[in-house]
Amino acid sequence: MALNQQYTWQDFLKEYPEHKEKGTKRTSSEGKKAFESAYKAYIKTYLSERTVKADKLVEKAKVKRTGLITKSKALKEAKSTKKLNITNKKIGRVDAAIARHERFKEKNKTVQKNFK
Repeated sequence: MALNQQYTWQDFLKEYPEHKEKGTKRTSSEGKKAFESAYKAYIKTYLSERTVKADKLVEKAKVKRTGLITKSKALKEAKSTKKLNITNKKIGRVDAAIARHERFKEKNKTVQKNFK
């Protein structure tokens, strides 16, 4: 979902009911200013929460990868090639997930930097 769809006029009115009571219109100058300031505050917190969530996912995947690596070492010692191949594929999937989450973090960081 796009960032401009994350926070709508209806969300703004729920958060600030005094504008609803006054009957502030979305297109009025007062309404535009109030909405823009509330939108910027909301998006900054939203982007920081996304970064925290991505960090947690990366850490979880790294823990899983280390567990799989120790399992693959044990399978290598036992010379169980079929199970080793399956474990190596799982390790590859977890590595891909880590890379995906890292790219997401970089993209999110760029959005935060360019957001004004």
